[in-house]
This record gives sequence, C-alpha cells and structure tokens, in this order.
Amino acid sequence: MTTISPTSNVALEILRRTAEPEEKAGSTDSASGILQVANGVSAEPGKATKQALGAVSTSMLEHTARSDAFIGQALEMVNSDRFKASDPNVRATLKEILTQQGEIFAGRVEAELLNDPDLKHEEAIALALTATVRGNRSRFAETEIVLGYDLKIAADQLHYVADAEGHSSGQSLADAASEARIGLDIARGARINAKGDAALAEALKAEAEAEKIYKRTQQSLNDWNSFWTKKFGWADGPVTAR
Repeated sequence: MTTISPTSNVALEILRRTAEPEEKAGSTDSASGILQVANGVSAEPGKATKQALGAVSTSMLEHTARSDAFIGQALEMVNSDRFKASDPNVRATLKEILTQQGEIFAGRVEAELLNDPDLKHEEAIALALTATVRGNRSRFAETEIVLGYDLKIAADQLHYVADAEGHSSGQSLADAASEARIGLDIARGARINAKGDAALAEALKAEAEAEKIYKRTQQSLNDWNSFWTKKFGWADGPVTAR
C-alpha cells in the first residue's frame, strides 16, 4: 500500500481545484507553479541558480572561443610555408581532419599545455598536429612521414611519424643515440668507481668504446635531421627532433 505524505495531499488538492471548470485558460501553468510552492520549490529560478547558469554559459563561451582560436592558429600554420611534410598530400588531409575533428584537436592542444605549463601555444599546436596525424594514421600514406615546423619563438622542429607498420628511421636513430648516451654514462660511472690499476684500465677502455658508439649514433641522427632541414629549405640552426 502506498503512503501519501501530507505535502503530497496538499499538492493533489490544489491540482484538483485548478482543474475545475470555473478556472480560466492557462490554469495548467498556474497549477504547476502552485504545486512547486506547495512542495517548497520556487516557481522562479533563484538568484544563485541564475548566477550559476550564467557562469556555466560564460565558461562554455570562453571554452568555445579558446578552441576556435587553437583551430584557427593550426589552420594558419598548416596553410603557411612554416609547415612542411615529406608527403605533399599531408597538408590537404590534415586540413580536412581539422575541419571534421576541431574539438578533438583543441583537446589535444589543451592536454599538451596541461602536461607542460611552460610550453608555448605555438609548440603545443605543433605537437597536437603531429598527434592528429598519428591518431588518423590510416588516412595518410603508408610510408614514414616527416613533419617540419618552422616556429616563430622556438627552435625548428622535426617530427617523425612511423609508417603503417610502426617503423620510423628517424625514431630508430633517436633511440639508438639515446641508448648510446646511457651506455656512455654507465661507462663513465664505472671508470670513476674503478678500484686498482687493472680495473681502471679496463674501465677506460670500455668508456672509450662507449664514447665512440655514442658519437657515431649521434652523428647519424644529426645527418638525418640535417637532410630534412635542407630538404625543407631551412637555414642551418638548432633543430628539435621528436
């Protein structure tokens, strides 16, 4: 058996009365308002509610404007000579994706800025563009893609996108140089901690070999980056590879 509370009884009685013939047209709206009052709910939104709704509306507008700005800056970059790609079809496809997935792209920019608060917007947009290519890999050529960003306020950047099977020459060279650097640091530590002449001689030999490997791998990476720097028509200078 269902129990009806006193408040509900009052509300039902008020509704019954509002349905009588002598009521004027529009009584339904009136009954709705009376019912809300009978149950302790104002028919009009309170000041706090209006303020909250206004804040939400303002926040949404600001978010939309910020997203639109990121998308506009990305399209400006992609349309300019400051953006380079090893595959000439990348530009058109990327612009199409930005038009279709603007909100997703803006979210990528926000994520980059959140991950690194010191990152410039221009750098975040470049990283987000590369992430967009990687995230839509099937829409581009199957071969490795090299992207170049001639940034206004930071060093030029080369970004390597692996081929359809996940292989990247640029990334492989960068990984090899990184591993060689770690090996060199380990060898130097072993030399510093070597005890006795024999151990020291062995450590010095290992360090020399590790340094040779590091220099070779670093030179290979520099040559690869230099190749694309010249191909993109950039002047010699510092380049960040990712």
